[in-house]
Amino acid sequence: MKSIMHEMLNLSTGSPVIIKWCDYDNFKYPFHFHGEYEIIYIVKSSGKRFIGKNIENYTDGDLVLIGSFVPHMYRSDDVYHQNNKKLRVHAIIIQFAKDFFNHAIRYYPEFQKINHLLEESQYGICFNDKSNDNIRTKMWHALNLKGLNLLIECINILSLMSDSTKRLLNDESADNSFDKQYDDPRLIRILSFLHLKYTQPLSLSEIASVAGMNNTAFCRFFRSKTSKSCLQYINELRVNYACGLLLEGKLTMAQICFETGFNNISNFNRQFKKITKYTPSKYLEEFKRR
Repeated sequence: MKSIMHEMLNLSTGSPVIIKWCDYDNFKYPFHFHGEYEIIYIVKSSGKRFIGKNIENYTDGDLVLIGSFVPHMYRSDDVYHQNNKKLRVHAIIIQFAKDFFNHAIRYYPEFQKINHLLEESQYGICFNDKSNDNIRTKMWHALNLKGLNLLIECINILSLMSDSTKRLLNDESADNSFDKQYDDPRLIRILSFLHLKYTQPLSLSEIASVAGMNNTAFCRFFRSKTSKSCLQYINELRVNYACGLLLEGKLTMAQICFETGFNNISNFNRQFKKITKYTPSKYLEEFKRR
């Protein structure tokens, strides 16, 4: 049993922007990430959203921008899991490619505010102030657009966001940057390997060999790129996976411990609390009331 953490979005139309109307009985995606930026406007629903290390309630009108490779999950309230056909989750989601108008935002002064907005999106950004209803109106309008008109409206929405009242969902003082991790081919190989193997026993030598480095050089390289040790990165992957399994409620705590790659319950509990600030049982008590 394994949750899918890295979602591969389908931009098969060739367009760098896709928009979709969501009509679900409840949100079903586990804790996951993808390379595309994502704007999520909750039209009608309530529950908890998990963005990076931030966990908050959401309700009608919730509007957020999620950065490239930032892990996230929406979990609907209990009432949405009771097969009530009259109760639906309604949302508008815009996803746009990581390199969408990349040259313009880097080099044209007119795009500098949007560039800063996208840099901040690595922390997750909330736009729940009532003054931002013009952004919600634009989201509705974008549903009826295609092709170039949709691309232009996406830029208009980002421009409005860059000038709007907003709140970062994760601490700026922490290193939450996922984007910089993907600027080196060696690191891409390492992270791809880790995301595939993180629940298995891994030796430092085995991981370093993926990068073609000795252990000392690899440790120095990895920390310079991620601001954390490789072991810390692996433990965060395992705990993120454990959070999803805890919320699913299908495995015991001991089963989750070994399923996620920890070798004993004591270490599992210690790492879980270090990363989430909660014990596993307290995490369930606070964020999964089912």
